[in-house]
Amino acid sequence: MTRRLAILLATLLVVAAGAVWYVRSLPPDLPPPPSAAEIETLRAERDALQERLRAALVAQGEKSLKDAPRGGIMIGIPTSFTRSIVQQVVTGLFDGMTLTLKNLKVHKAGEVRAKMVFRKKKVGDYVLDVAIHQVQGILEPGPPDLVFGKNRIGISLPVRLARGQGEADLRFQWDSKGLAANTVCGNVDTTKTVTGGVVPEDYRLEGAFAITTRGDAVTLRPEFPDLAVRIYVDPSEQAWGVVDEVVKERRKGCEIALNKIDIKAQLAKILGKGFNVKIPQKIFKPIRLPAGVTQSLEVQGVRLPITVKFTGVLVAPDRIWYGADLKLGTAAAP
Repeated sequence: MTRRLAILLATLLVVAAGAVWYVRSLPPDLPPPPSAAEIETLRAERDALQERLRAALVAQGEKSLKDAPRGGIMIGIPTSFTRSIVQQVVTGLFDGMTLTLKNLKVHKAGEVRAKMVFRKKKVGDYVLDVAIHQVQGILEPGPPDLVFGKNRIGISLPVRLARGQGEADLRFQWDSKGLAANTVCGNVDTTKTVTGGVVPEDYRLEGAFAITTRGDAVTLRPEFPDLAVRIYVDPSEQAWGVVDEVVKERRKGCEIALNKIDIKAQLAKILGKGFNVKIPQKIFKPIRLPAGVTQSLEVQGVRLPITVKFTGVLVAPDRIWYGADLKLGTAAAP
């Protein structure tokens, strides 16, 4: 027997011994694999147990669970928790917000007619210009009302314009018409700086947050179009004093003519219309709810990717439900 043949026989003996040891090490009572019918029976039993669990949870108060979207994983976020988040975000956003008006110009012109002997005659034209340099108002929000609807949360937020102040230039021009008016009054062109505040007002801002699935979580996307607050300017006592000075600085006959204009009433009429201040939608940012599915799973130092496929979102009075199917990928080659 050659040396090569002896080595080959020894190797075969070792392999045979290993096979015998493996067969003897198997459990002697290992059952046969289940048949297709048995597998189907087990699946039916699993589904029945899931329905029993769902019914038990609904009976315990989770009524919206029966309508929740099905998926490999289901997450229910209490609406009370969501309500608290939205309320804090929205009220915190408006709390102490400063609204500012700048560089506004308001113009008012007219004529004055007075009785001259037998008939009324035009005695002059006037022009009243108000250049508002800046007006600021401070907002104070109240607790918002939230309504949970189909894939959205409606919001009604009470807001009070609590206080504010501003400064403007008041220019008054008077052009006398006729010899008598020119002799008594002449022309007037004067500019005075006046101050004022804002009239406290209550408003209600309406909007909503659309509920969407973005990335690996539920996101509340703001929808607050065309928000505007109307500010009414309230002239201060200093402003009314300046108006009185404009009239009292003239001669007596001129003062009578100017009183017919009633500059105070004209100024109050101009400012009484108010000014719109728009609140841009960009100040509202999406809110990401603190619940979601991670995109990977680490097992014994190996990171496996997870593909998340959302199956739907349900907004119910008690919870926001969303479901997802998960698919485990393979680890990348080292």
